[in-house]
Amino acid sequence: MKSIYFKFVLTYTIIIAVGFLIFGTVLNNLTENYFISQKQTQLVREAEKIATGLALWYITGFLEQDRLRFEIRFLRDYLNASILLINKNANVILNSDEQVYIDDFNLRKIRDKVFEGEIAVKKLLIGDIIKREYLVIGYPVVINNHIISGLLLITSTDEIRQTLKMYNRIIWLVTLFEVLVVLIITYALTQRIITPIKKLAQASRRIAEGDFSQKIPIPNNSDDEISELISSFNYMTEKLENLEMMRKSFISNVSHELRSPLTSIRGFVEGILDRTIPDDKRDFYLTLVKEEVIKLNNLINQLLELSRLEWGKINVNLSEFKIYSVIAEELIKFEKRIEEKEIDVSLQVDEELVVKADRDLISRVIHNLLDNAIKYNKVGGKIYIYSEVVNGKAYITIQDTGVGIPEKLQKLIWERFYKVDESRSLENGVGLGLSIVKEIIKLHKQNIWVESEEGVGSKFTFTLDLK
Repeated sequence: MKSIYFKFVLTYTIIIAVGFLIFGTVLNNLTENYFISQKQTQLVREAEKIATGLALWYITGFLEQDRLRFEIRFLRDYLNASILLINKNANVILNSDEQVYIDDFNLRKIRDKVFEGEIAVKKLLIGDIIKREYLVIGYPVVINNHIISGLLLITSTDEIRQTLKMYNRIIWLVTLFEVLVVLIITYALTQRIITPIKKLAQASRRIAEGDFSQKIPIPNNSDDEISELISSFNYMTEKLENLEMMRKSFISNVSHELRSPLTSIRGFVEGILDRTIPDDKRDFYLTLVKEEVIKLNNLINQLLELSRLEWGKINVNLSEFKIYSVIAEELIKFEKRIEEKEIDVSLQVDEELVVKADRDLISRVIHNLLDNAIKYNKVGGKIYIYSEVVNGKAYITIQDTGVGIPEKLQKLIWERFYKVDESRSLENGVGLGLSIVKEIIKLHKQNIWVESEEGVGSKFTFTLDLK
């Protein structure tokens, strides 16, 4: 398979070659036309001088034929052109070069134009066997407003073309040099583009094999699409590495969360079956087994809920409701735990604030945030719940005076099974609550964020649309 580098170079080479070929051809034609035009202008100017000078003197008898022949032969050598005088019958009166012969048809065409008072300019192929191109200028010789003769200047275009050949040779050599320079520049630029792409391809293969440590350095002083592509690739690699770590962590956490209750259940059941546990203790241990089963059921339900949220399998049933009533209902559910920890709750939410969202899902968000605010709060702490409206959105905040979250860990709290530090709370959790909260808020196309200071407390704020 041909590489993209080969295709780049081949494409650029063809484009450059065709471009310079067209440029050279057009330039050659323009140059040829220019030289012939210049020669034509010179001959017309000289023909005027001869027609109003030597030719007129000869016809009027002021100049002898021998003297005229001498003069026109000098002019022939100077102009590199044959000089002829013709009459109205197209007969040649005088010819500076007997070798130049124009056939009767072309001679009469030029004669007709000259004796009509016009300057004739024609290119003719002259020669019996080998035809050569000549430039012919016809100029009328006038006496007393009467055209009595025609002056012809005939020059070969070979001299012009020889000059053009040398000129064109220089042009094509310069063009070839420019093509080589452009190709070298193209090679360097293509290498600059292709090299990072090759590195990307190699790194992609290693990532596919499970090596997520691949990072490609961004070229210095570069801010183009390739640099953006490399930056995006490195960002993707970092995300994939984090995803792989999360996957391994998820498997490890799930295994741990399942193993602990299952081990307890197995131990209790075996103790009951082999009579290690006395009969009078059976109900107590069966109650423990039931609690462990409930924990397992809750874990599985949370995992299923999170999975459904992430895959968009949960429909968002939007409705308008007062957010105050939802918060009050959830606070009632935590009344016992709040009293046990002697937590003071300050509720400053507008009772008439109506939002548009899925009531059940937002209840789950508030439930999980309150659960954390209680779980990680200190005994005798405080919980502040308040709302405000900014730019057409409702901002709901739940703030506690608990242990807080270190700044470097605040981005990780939204990951499933992540726990900042189990020793910070006497109540154990599985680390799925905030992941579920994040997904619910995403489903509503809203935002949620945390502000926290270690040892001071945490403040969670999320937005909702107004009715």
